[in-house]
Amino acid sequence: MIAIKKELRRKTDRSFLHYRKPVVVELLPGDVIRLRLYGQRTGSAVSIEIHELYYELVRRRAATKRAERVKARNERRKQKRLQKYARSN
Repeated sequence: MIAIKKELRRKTDRSFLHYRKPVVVELLPGDVIRLRLYGQRTGSAVSIEIHELYYELVRRRAATKRAERVKARNERRKQKRLQKYARSN
């Protein structure tokens, strides 16, 4: 892999929400990603370090898996209660 020594900019091919402008993605030295709307000044840009972004995405994936497990467990408990209720009637 080659380290980033100068800015690299790319424009998305689709427009963003109701702004109807594409997003400009910039890879900056120091492992930073900056996003802004096309035609906007860099003052309105948002940036995040790649390490923070990766951590957030991993955390979200874990939360999604955890929520799926809880949902499945609750569904099993609900089925047990229904079976128990059906037997008692």
